[in-house]
Amino acid sequence: MAFAARVFWNKLRAFGQPSLKEQALFYLPLAATAFIIIITHSFFNAGLARLPNPEVLIAAFAVAKSLMHVFQSPVMMIRQTVTALIDHRKNFRKTLIALSLVVGGVVFVLAVTAFSGLSRWLFHHVMGLEGQTLDEAVAMLKILFIFPLLVSIRDFFSGLLIRFRTAPLIAAASVARVVYVALFVIFIEQLASLPGSLLASLMFVGGVGIETLIVVVGTRVLNGPVSGKLAILDKESGQVEPKRLTYPLFIRFFTPLIVTTAIYNVFMPIVNAGLARSAQPDLTLSVFAVAWGLGMVVLSPSNMLHQLPLRYDTKDGKNQSIRLFIFALAVLLALVMALIAFTNLGYLILRHWIGTSHEISSLASNVLKLMCVSPFLLATREYFWGILLKRRLTRFLWRGKLINLLCLLVVLAGLMALKPTHAAMVGALCLISGDAAECLFLLWVSRRHLTRTQI
Repeated sequence: MAFAARVFWNKLRAFGQPSLKEQALFYLPLAATAFIIIITHSFFNAGLARLPNPEVLIAAFAVAKSLMHVFQSPVMMIRQTVTALIDHRKNFRKTLIALSLVVGGVVFVLAVTAFSGLSRWLFHHVMGLEGQTLDEAVAMLKILFIFPLLVSIRDFFSGLLIRFRTAPLIAAASVARVVYVALFVIFIEQLASLPGSLLASLMFVGGVGIETLIVVVGTRVLNGPVSGKLAILDKESGQVEPKRLTYPLFIRFFTPLIVTTAIYNVFMPIVNAGLARSAQPDLTLSVFAVAWGLGMVVLSPSNMLHQLPLRYDTKDGKNQSIRLFIFALAVLLALVMALIAFTNLGYLILRHWIGTSHEISSLASNVLKLMCVSPFLLATREYFWGILLKRRLTRFLWRGKLINLLCLLVVLAGLMALKPTHAAMVGALCLISGDAAECLFLLWVSRRHLTRTQI
């Protein structure tokens, strides 16, 4: 068996395909970073669960954060943009100016929304919040408005770190973020006299602030001046003149990514708005937020799978080794998810680690069971995403995400009309159905376009 596997991999390498070991060495640090970042989201719920009125705070935080992410969507692809466009020191300035204008506009619009009556109107009339949950969400957004600025700075310098081959610092900064949030959770009960909205926001914004500071300072310490480091890399690569970067070219590259993330970031507000109209909105929102958060911790390594075809995809499309690696990871994640969902492990994590109530922990297991199919859907989507990004066919990304959204809306409307007893499961079913529809579209695109498209 081992001999047959060795012969198989040798044949793949003969066609220029990467070995399993090579892919693992490239991918594991990226997967670790994704896991470290997303695990903090469970810490947020764990901290809020230790405060008075935890269901209200968890629900308000989930809704406020989801609305903030809608505004943040234009700047969520900065890391990929920096890595792709700053291929020469002469392109650095234009990329920096263009991204700065986008980030400044996003922060300004979000600040106006947060500090005017518009935020309360959106939370109440669009997302269905009322009473204390509404008040807490409005207060949280007045602090969360600074989050897109911090994340944009972090992602810009993270892109440079990848370009400078000092990416391990990104993981180190993520570890520091986890440590900060963990300490905040440990001592949050001593701070319970402060408003819950303030504590939730400081826990969230403070963590990314620490991460950003480490990345910015570390980039300078490890690599020196950015222009000087880029000049060294240009000399090493032998590239005399870069591919000319113009602002129209930047717009053509960046706009489809903005549309894609904008569509993606309305998913959670729409789902939360639908769940907020259930018979027990606070309980339903809390169960869904906690369960989905735990599930995404398990699935987080799949978020970086697009990096494999980005690096190893070839013009002839011979990607058997990449597909095998991605499928193997999907199977592994599905097994872990099943272990958590179909045993008491999920309940124990939620009840004793995160600290949610018995009722929330019990109901969350139903959502986790549905998520056992997600690893295969996410792996498929990320594989095709990587190829489309590599070949700069980004127009298909937003189309697939739009199909995802339309499917989500249909399923959400249909299921909520039935007034389900376990409404939190509706949120998971909507998101899973949308992912399945997107995967089918991307599969169709691959059959129709990718086989005859050159990089």
